Amino acid sequence: MKKHYTRLIYTAIIFSLQPAFMFALPSINGVTPAATVVGQYEKFEVSVSLTANYTNPYDYDQIRVFATFTSPSGDQQIVDGFFMKDYTLTGAGTLNDNGTEGFRVRFSPHETGIWTYVVSVTDNSGTGAFTAQNFTCDIASNPKNKGFVKTGATRYLQFDNGDQYIPVGENIAWQVSNPFVDYTNWVGGLITNNANFFRLWHAHWGLGIEWRNGSDSFLGLRKYKEFNSRYQDWLFDYCAQNGVYVMLCLQHHGQVSAQTNPNWSDNPYNANLGGPCQNTWDFFSNPTAKAHTKNRFRYVVARWGYARSIMAWELFNEVDLTDNFDLHKGDVSDWHDEMAAYIKSIDPYGHIVTTSFSNDKNDPAIWTAPDMDITQTHFYLNTPHIERVVVKGITSYLDQYDKPTLSGEFGLGGSSSISNQDPDGVHIHNSLWAAIFGGGLGTAMTWWWDSYIHPKNLYYHFKPVVAVSEEIPFVAQNMAPADAFVAGAPGDLVLTPSLNWGEIATANITINQGGTLSPADASLAQYMYGSQWNTEFRSPPTFQITYGDPGQFTVRTGGAAGTDPKIAIWLDGTKQLEQAAQINQSYSINVPAGAHSIKVDNTGTDWITISSYTFTNAGSAVDVYALVSADSIHAGGWVYSNNYNHQYIAANGKPGSVFNAQVTVNGFKDGAYYVKWYNCLTGAIVLGAPAFATNNQLQINVPKLDWDLAFRVDEEYSNVAIDRDMGGETFSLYPNPAIAGEMIHVRFKSSKERPQFTLLDVAGRPVAALSAQETYAEIIDISLPGNLTAGVYWLRIDMDNMSGVQPLVIR
Repeated sequence: MKKHYTRLIYTAIIFSLQPAFMFALPSINGVTPAATVVGQYEKFEVSVSLTANYTNPYDYDQIRVFATFTSPSGDQQIVDGFFMKDYTLTGAGTLNDNGTEGFRVRFSPHETGIWTYVVSVTDNSGTGAFTAQNFTCDIASNPKNKGFVKTGATRYLQFDNGDQYIPVGENIAWQVSNPFVDYTNWVGGLITNNANFFRLWHAHWGLGIEWRNGSDSFLGLRKYKEFNSRYQDWLFDYCAQNGVYVMLCLQHHGQVSAQTNPNWSDNPYNANLGGPCQNTWDFFSNPTAKAHTKNRFRYVVARWGYARSIMAWELFNEVDLTDNFDLHKGDVSDWHDEMAAYIKSIDPYGHIVTTSFSNDKNDPAIWTAPDMDITQTHFYLNTPHIERVVVKGITSYLDQYDKPTLSGEFGLGGSSSISNQDPDGVHIHNSLWAAIFGGGLGTAMTWWWDSYIHPKNLYYHFKPVVAVSEEIPFVAQNMAPADAFVAGAPGDLVLTPSLNWGEIATANITINQGGTLSPADASLAQYMYGSQWNTEFRSPPTFQITYGDPGQFTVRTGGAAGTDPKIAIWLDGTKQLEQAAQINQSYSINVPAGAHSIKVDNTGTDWITISSYTFTNAGSAVDVYALVSADSIHAGGWVYSNNYNHQYIAANGKPGSVFNAQVTVNGFKDGAYYVKWYNCLTGAIVLGAPAFATNNQLQINVPKLDWDLAFRVDEEYSNVAIDRDMGGETFSLYPNPAIAGEMIHVRFKSSKERPQFTLLDVAGRPVAALSAQETYAEIIDISLPGNLTAGVYWLRIDMDNMSGVQPLVIR
């Protein structure tokens, strides 16, 4: 990575001094294919020998190599070529200069049969072409090759072959050492656990290709860093081979900011470095700046557009963090319109195009543009229920824009140290499942890949999500979020604020029976503004609620505050509490039974963050997120014991099991149905049972809930037998709690197969394989390892193509 090369030496043809009209036309001297037979949707590549007049081979205004491909059915596609310097990638991840450079054309054929192609070159004197050539496209042999990822008629993604594509993964935005070594390790963690997505940035400290001349082998505008390009050649092919797909972010906010994560002082677009832009915001309107950007995008599409592993081009990361965004929003929107249309005009493969904002403060003009294929949300919030914030963002974007939406980034806060307070990744687990059943096109994508996911080896959370997502017909049944609620499991109602700085919250909120809100799109702010400063953002909430029994109302502050905030709470117009507010503290009042109005305000000088509002016994101990098919006869969903979050577990240990909960899904066609329940730690089916819908409400009885379960509902019964349930009476263990190093006894129904036992930690990670010591008719004795620390574990049993888990406490 740290190797430097002196400079690229470009070959130009020197012409004698003659009038311009007498210059010789450029010519193609030879075309050499890497192979004459390739698989469908795979890489066909030719090397091009040419004679032409240019000084910068990366500049498409000076020289353009392109090829016209004609399919067996007669369709034509024009593909740009590109210049590259060749390096050999060693097994250690280093790049060795093999001494060759020149122009290439890469293409991915979508039809099988014999293709013809003509390679041409254009310079300032005209165009020359080579004799037509051909190659053969065969059916691809790799079962993971399903073509390119596209949008379709639903709010999900699908492959060219029609199969659904549900992204499951994380951000892996840049390397920290050698790109080959790092991405082999990180992407390898995804592959091992069947995950299929990551998000990559073109940052100058990562795999970006254009930056300030003299900075770490960069050469300035329209001269692209070959080291980083060569690593991406490898990476995108490696991903394609293994069924992993990349959202390639082409710009990040720091490049065009002197204030937030500023990199403007080193940006070659900066006039101080000889660039065309006097100010950061000129990047979006200056014609020369836009021309440079288009040249780079053209190179990116020419070199890597063939790669089916590129899921999407992301035009910008968090563009609202560029300088003075609100003042220049119109130019930013126009830039997105122009660049999205341009990249689509030069991309023959129809890759998805998107962009992103730092939170749900966004520009509808960008998201509603016809060339913006999917929307995206980013959320960072230190809360026990970040999954609720993620789903609220998904729901809001679906309602506003009716396009597939991705939770492109999320985390517990602005530092990986906060996430590391959840060492088992409980919040990762919950957010993956909530997003996928909350209407997202895929899972929520965690950010801290290098300092959290990989060091703690949390990749295993992806595997069961992939297994269950393959069972849910998101595309085939056109699934969409449904109104659903849980009865029979009373619990506290916890409202989690999600709006960021400067966003105005809903002032009046009614809490209905069962914990639903009116208005349904009500939003609370993370910041409660004081009475003297930032008053233009003030919108203190008032809640209308009926308490069935006496209880409490609690405000929990977050981890940051301004100057001298005060928390005040009114009950039915009478002030009950007013105290100087501290961070990470709870402020409570008692509430008698009956209907009440509760108001919260900050009567101090300036702001404080709010983590949550809690109403005792006004909600459910179980959360549910459900999807229903367009014909209202299929459903999928996730139920979750909402005390099973990282903060509750750290403070109180594992919550108790929930019994007798019932899910109601509205908008369902009346009739008899069948529900399959999936274990979210294993992805395996654990129970099949009947379900019924009357008055357009589907009623589903939830099995004993220790953490979470996923479900699928269909019209017809399947071959899944009821007795596949290995919870409850069919699989029990004692003593529980148990002592490390001693014996436990497992009681189960008789089986033809010898059971296998695995001990998992509280987050579902394997700890030890356990061996049976003695076997009786219905009881197996197992010795526990002696080195177990006190705490909560799970005992997993696998037998007869079934699997199940039970909690086990070690004293």
